[in-house]
Amino acid sequence: MQRLLVVLLICASCGGKLTDEQRQKLHEGMATQNIKRVSDADLQTAALAYGKSVLRDMENADTSLKNKSRIDSLEVVYHVRIYSLIPSAPELREIEKQLVDAYVSGGDAGQVADNLQKVGTDSLLYTKPVFKSGPDGTLQFSHAIGIMMSKKTLVLSMPQP
Repeated sequence: MQRLLVVLLICASCGGKLTDEQRQKLHEGMATQNIKRVSDADLQTAALAYGKSVLRDMENADTSLKNKSRIDSLEVVYHVRIYSLIPSAPELREIEKQLVDAYVSGGDAGQVADNLQKVGTDSLLYTKPVFKSGPDGTLQFSHAIGIMMSKKTLVLSMPQP
């Protein structure tokens, strides 16, 4: 509400003459202040789509997650955190450890896919397993790519009705 008031004061002080760019930014700012009712199903659908789009762009940039500057730029563009979930990493949260364990055990059976989990009250974690071929041709779990996104980012990414 305070932002809207400040924007209106600025508009009034400049004589009501806004450039098209300023007008567009004003409308975008007002749109972020609107209240949206989003169901859990819609939020999960949006999170899967958003995670997949980030992953698609990331695969074009750097699948190994070794080019830190490329990953950093994707994090800024998409407002997410991108990181590797490595089985031996001690800093994994409990939910991340459970996901890695599921990928390790499910990888032997070849029955794993991307996943979406709630983390806390305001975030979702999209994960995609990465496998490497063993010497005998079997697939072995290497790591998972984690994309942490806030619910706010997801809601703002959803198309306006």
